[in-house]
Amino acid sequence: MKGPFIVKKYKVGEAAAILDVSVATLQRWDREGKLKAERSATNRRYYTQEQLNEYLGAASNDGRINVIYARVSAAWASDDLAKQENFLLDYCNANGITVSENMSDIGSGLNFNRPEWNQLLQKVEDREVNKIYVTHKDRFVRLAFDWFANFCKRHGSEIVVINNPATSPSQELVDDLVSIINLFSSRLPGLRRYKAEIKSDQELEAAKQVADAEVKQAEKAKKTYAVRKGRQPGIYYSWPEAEKQVNGFPGAEYKSFSRESDALNYLKLDPADPQNAVKQEPEYDKKDYSAVIYTGGACRSTGTRKGGHVQDSDKAAWAYMIEHDGKQLADSAGRLGATNNEMEMTAFLESLKKLEQLGLTQQPLLFVLNSQYVIKSVSDTKDGPAWMKSWKKRDWKTANGKPVANQELWQDIDRELAKFDSSKLKFAWLRSTVSDAGRDFVDSLLIKRMDE
Repeated sequence: MKGPFIVKKYKVGEAAAILDVSVATLQRWDREGKLKAERSATNRRYYTQEQLNEYLGAASNDGRINVIYARVSAAWASDDLAKQENFLLDYCNANGITVSENMSDIGSGLNFNRPEWNQLLQKVEDREVNKIYVTHKDRFVRLAFDWFANFCKRHGSEIVVINNPATSPSQELVDDLVSIINLFSSRLPGLRRYKAEIKSDQELEAAKQVADAEVKQAEKAKKTYAVRKGRQPGIYYSWPEAEKQVNGFPGAEYKSFSRESDALNYLKLDPADPQNAVKQEPEYDKKDYSAVIYTGGACRSTGTRKGGHVQDSDKAAWAYMIEHDGKQLADSAGRLGATNNEMEMTAFLESLKKLEQLGLTQQPLLFVLNSQYVIKSVSDTKDGPAWMKSWKKRDWKTANGKPVANQELWQDIDRELAKFDSSKLKFAWLRSTVSDAGRDFVDSLLIKRMDE
């Protein structure tokens, strides 16, 4: 039986030190609602680890994982399942969220016997899950969402709803409605006093038509927001999300549309046109380093779990490019049945081997990686010390006592990193929406390998 879940709490002074602000600033944020403090029984302010992590944009660092969950009602909608998964992965990558598992089901949202959904709830009950990301409430469950959200909360987890209206199919809603009507209709013949109320199948069809009309009307009312100039330009499916990008931003440009295609046209985003690329100020100067290393990995299934979303026939690839002494040195390879994480790790490991061959192990090096998972595993960040340090202390086990995923690869990376001067290694991560010539080159190598 698992022990109680302990919530780490910080006094105001402790929280201020972690956030690198003054106590007065933290108190003002509490009054303004920017970062609300919790209150003890004696009305003293305090902050939880989860609050500080959320404010800092940090992922959970207590061994719990982030999971994306997708669902469609029938096998014919498998394309929609892939779209949900890709949307969630893009969202998480763009926001620096490390996803450890990708779970999905094919079945009705009214069905409580979905296999992966039940596995996910078990993980929540075992306190293994930090956050669950879904594109819409009904993707997780059609009824009693609030109950399940509270269940997760009681076990230290949270369901994060991105609210992408494209993933709440109107046809599925209609089918669920008709299923409920049919269910109750099938019960009526056994109740004599309701016999006179039983109608023909034509009424069921009429009910479906009414529901169709209502759904279409609701879809017309939905809006898509395009932010052309703001904190993070792009497409948003709710005004609160879009407002965060433009509110208080000098010269913000944005507009709402009833059709997503019109919103995309307003942005006129052409990946091949550098003028349309999202700009991000670099936190480094390449001139300070002897070499700049770009690495990346990819899997055509965009999955992170073998035997689940990643099958033996799925194409995957890794690639790196090293800028050194005015030259570009690159390598890549393809593989079948490997996960995203495996390929990201392999790319990093192969780049380390090449740097050793070049005699650069004691030189200042800048690594620009696609993977937050790799960065947080091998280097100290604002979220805490490198995960690999804790794994080694626990004999390559997680905080839950389970073997670290991809253990042999991590051990190879650990042995290779030991040959480098860690004080001269700098790690940087770029959002997926940011254009960078080095990263774009590595992405082109990945695509070429997986197209072979």
